[in-house]
Amino acid sequence: MDTTFLNSTQVEKKANASLSEYTTFKLGGPCPFLINCETPQQMELTIKNLAAQNIDYIVIGGGSNLLVSDKGVSCVVVRYFSRTPLIERDGNDVIVSGNTILDELPKFAITNSLEGIHYASGIPGTVGGAVVGNAGAFGKQIGDVLVSVELLSRDGVKRTVGKEALGFSYRHSDLKVSGDIVLSARLRLIPGDQNTLQAERDEILKIRHEKHPDLNTYPCAGSFFRNVEPTSKAERRQAAGWFLEQCGVKDFKVGGAAIFEKHANIIVKSDGCQPQDVFELSLKMARAVKEKFNLDLVREVRLVGDFQGKPEDVKDVIW
Repeated sequence: MDTTFLNSTQVEKKANASLSEYTTFKLGGPCPFLINCETPQQMELTIKNLAAQNIDYIVIGGGSNLLVSDKGVSCVVVRYFSRTPLIERDGNDVIVSGNTILDELPKFAITNSLEGIHYASGIPGTVGGAVVGNAGAFGKQIGDVLVSVELLSRDGVKRTVGKEALGFSYRHSDLKVSGDIVLSARLRLIPGDQNTLQAERDEILKIRHEKHPDLNTYPCAGSFFRNVEPTSKAERRQAAGWFLEQCGVKDFKVGGAAIFEKHANIIVKSDGCQPQDVFELSLKMARAVKEKFNLDLVREVRLVGDFQGKPEDVKDVIW
């Protein structure tokens, strides 16, 4: 694999990198080469060069929504992530790079007395990942305020499209299928009162602290399944955690994978945990809900690599 072009891009790179170091689950095997891009320019140049040399790759962000197999992957992993936020204001619009940590976005908006994104406070991951998964909370989602995105195709072609081109739905966008990379996003917010917004952010962070695990103590990927869509039995979306709790899943355990004591929809890593344990526990949880409520839970966490029991029709690395 010819990676000499990386010498001129000033990107952080690591051979035989363990992907457990780049996910909040702290699980996963190796990849032959990991490239970390901290600016949109680095990302664009890296992808163009990989495409030009026909080098296979996958893209990850903060790794907060991934479960990686202990076998790892055989392709290059490009990590689009930076702890230095790249955000600017343009009137009531905010332009933010895709590799910026999502929580930096509501912090910036509140500092600038802009309302419309503070509900995202405390949600882990990057802005790019949030757009791809249409992340949100409290009945709101990032697609509600998105105006446009600057995308980079798999072969390195850059273009800007409006949100109508992204096919947003609950916790989904067409970017999950196309594989296009979110270089940056433009959000349209409205003027708000800074003190009020800060108070609401503080309350949101308090709620998250009470219900969600500290990732340093309980490595995980957050809610494993999406909330249940409205049905004839329920006129509004219902929390998957409620159905799981009714099935008694908090007592479930497979190997070193267990259910977080405060949230039935969160699988946490404990001593001796392997990625396969997490996968098998998630299947056990889904089966319990299917048997009791005849509901098919939809997985929110994305799987990377091969797992025992992976459907034969799935050929993608990330699925």
